[in-house]
Amino acid sequence: MSAPSVQYTITDDDIAIAWVERGVGAPLVVSTGPMIPLNVGWEPGGLWDRLSQSFRVIRFDPRGCGLSERAGVFGSFYDEANDLAAVVNEIGEPRVALMGYYIGTPAAVIAMLNEPERFTHLVLHLPVPMAGQQTASGSLEVSPQGEYNQLMDNTVENLLRLGWKYHEEFARRALLTIIAPTADEHTLRSLSELMHHYPSMNRLFGLVPEMRSLNLRAELRDITIPTLISIPPEREGFEDSHTAFGRDWARRIRGARLMVAQDDTSILVNGSATITQLAEAIEEFIGVDQFEQTAGQSTRTVLFTDIEGSTSLVDRLGDDEARVITREIEYLTLAAIRDQEGVQVKTMGDGVLAWFSAASAAVEAAVQIQTALADHERFNNIRVRIGMSAGEPIAESDDLYGATVNQAARIMSMAQGGEILVSDLVRGLLQGRRFQFEDQGTHQLRGFRESVRLFRVDWQSASDTQTARKGTSHD
Repeated sequence: MSAPSVQYTITDDDIAIAWVERGVGAPLVVSTGPMIPLNVGWEPGGLWDRLSQSFRVIRFDPRGCGLSERAGVFGSFYDEANDLAAVVNEIGEPRVALMGYYIGTPAAVIAMLNEPERFTHLVLHLPVPMAGQQTASGSLEVSPQGEYNQLMDNTVENLLRLGWKYHEEFARRALLTIIAPTADEHTLRSLSELMHHYPSMNRLFGLVPEMRSLNLRAELRDITIPTLISIPPEREGFEDSHTAFGRDWARRIRGARLMVAQDDTSILVNGSATITQLAEAIEEFIGVDQFEQTAGQSTRTVLFTDIEGSTSLVDRLGDDEARVITREIEYLTLAAIRDQEGVQVKTMGDGVLAWFSAASAAVEAAVQIQTALADHERFNNIRVRIGMSAGEPIAESDDLYGATVNQAARIMSMAQGGEILVSDLVRGLLQGRRFQFEDQGTHQLRGFRESVRLFRVDWQSASDTQTARKGTSHD
């Protein structure tokens, strides 16, 4: 089967971006970076061909490479995210599923965080490495795995220079062997010929240092849409890089699912078992039936909770004891949600997403959570932050999506441990109620064009009032 016809769109900064599409169903936009030509993978048995049987698959060339505008153009991961956004705008769908493949994973994450309301699901296949974390003294930790990764980075950079600057086919073949270790001779030869004429040399050379400095650890905590991460199986000896990187990404994204491939065959190899496994996992994850959307039916108040410093809690207490504590806090939180007739949407290890039909019930639940933690002998030194927003979220199956959910998550991330922060709309819905609010000023939330005024709930005084009322009821 031939590759789809190429179309073009223009970015906000006037760069022409080439893109293709095939299939019928829910749109799935794929970010692959500059390493995989648009015409690869559409043959029978290829990944894009397989996915197009269930989805409307959309792929694009980022700026500076492939069939997109190249003359004098060099794009960073953040520029590629803008290219992706231009393609999403072009296809005319209000919300799409998003997939990042290897070099394309950073751009996919950045684009999703820029406009979270535009995406329903996030799939990350072989997430790339991120820069090492700083030690307390400020120096970089160098582990055996880190040394191995640095050697691999240097090897890839040298193979790129030999293969594309000096046109050495053996270097291109060696690089492809790293990407597709079990590819047969015919596949390696075909890919080498394709990629020799495809990527921009400048973009390829810029990738390695850009990847070395990449650090999205904090940003990954802001992802609230369902996320599936695909990694290869473990190998003997040094832990396989993609496996380690993928686990690092998965443990930072709330509620992320992790899929470990049955073998290490690259999805560049048409007909491989990995293609079937990944495609089936994506179909089950996103769903191939029409989504049930209930936007606009009612206003809901969305509540997010998060245990402050959950990572340091694990470091201090160990996995088992920390999980016992987080589970007990989870039970305490869910009890408060049920007491106020809220609906638990999902738990995320160190936090909970819930919604309430009344804003007053949501704030009552938040006050109950903070009061219970403060009064609990074991948990009074553990802080939970809570954020709320109100609107008309999109309900799909048993989950909630949309701007209201994303705004609630952003508000929660701005709260300090032990605080309850709400949007101006939530405060407005509680006019005349007993709650007291402290104006926290106007803030620009990530991914939102308009700023939002935030208010802190004085939950201690609300708790005192609640206690007094209970005492009165017994008289």
